[in-house]
Amino acid sequence: MIKKIINYIKDDIKNNYKFYIGLVLITLLFLINFDYNVYSPGSLEDLTDRIKVSDSYNAKGSFNLTYVTARPGNIPNIILSYIIPSWDLESLDNMRYDDESESEIVERDKIYLKETSYDAIIAAFSEANLEYSINKIDVTITHIFDLADTNLKVGDIIKSVNNEKVNNYDDLTTIIEKYKENDRIKINVLRNNKEVECYSVLKNESDRVIIGVSLAELKEISTNPKVEYVFKDNESGSSRGLMCALDIYNKITEFDLTKGRKISGTGSINEDGKVGEIGGVKYKLAGAVKNKADIFIVPTNNYDEAVSLKKKYKYNIEIIKADNLHDVIIELKK
Repeated sequence: MIKKIINYIKDDIKNNYKFYIGLVLITLLFLINFDYNVYSPGSLEDLTDRIKVSDSYNAKGSFNLTYVTARPGNIPNIILSYIIPSWDLESLDNMRYDDESESEIVERDKIYLKETSYDAIIAAFSEANLEYSINKIDVTITHIFDLADTNLKVGDIIKSVNNEKVNNYDDLTTIIEKYKENDRIKINVLRNNKEVECYSVLKNESDRVIIGVSLAELKEISTNPKVEYVFKDNESGSSRGLMCALDIYNKITEFDLTKGRKISGTGSINEDGKVGEIGGVKYKLAGAVKNKADIFIVPTNNYDEAVSLKKKYKYNIEIIKADNLHDVIIELKK
């Protein structure tokens, strides 16, 4: 029986080898990715059910995240990027710091997602004059620079330096200032929920002693009413912050900022409500127009680009400049 099956397979391959060779080649075309991504306009994501607030006020309209669609740099997508006007080919090197790996880029962007999302809560509650409390701050590594002499990893949460506890970024800075260049320090970190002992040999840059890493403060916050995010596994980056802050503010205050409108936008935010510059404006604006948004909110540093694109393509959408959360709220109330 087995011999018959083997002979059948051999005969089938012999008679159809061209088909199988073609199938393998086509499969490889899609499986082999080069060091590129292909970007195009994305969709909108309604935040109504993505951010849950207990005892929230209802809105007649909606706040929406804008996305960039990113496709892997395989041969078919690369070819299509030269055919479809709205598809652009971009080297992954433009997203990297130093020799950062793709997995480190993904991990860093997920950290930025958490950082801006919880800063959005603080900014919204501060603007609404409602109380909140910060239960703890995780000082988290987002990047290891080439000059660093350390075994720290992206995603590590720094707990102590030479047995001195680190509660926030200022604590870490104060401790590091006690040492000098080339001192080797012990750094205890939380990695994959386990405490790990690491080291770093301190470096000097611009007359400052440094570890050679970039950091984010991830905050655990308590609020009343309670705010809960519903994240998707494939989401990352800091550009959702402004829209999250607006949606939260709208749910914890009585005045409806949406006034029945579909409001889209982009921009990072810090806990003081300051809105930061982002990338991919042309894709996000095009996606907002395609999905019939009434308004597109964009950081001040990206505003001129957005207005220029609106004029060039005759987009029927209102564009609002965002320097800080307070000013955007005032503008939406008008």
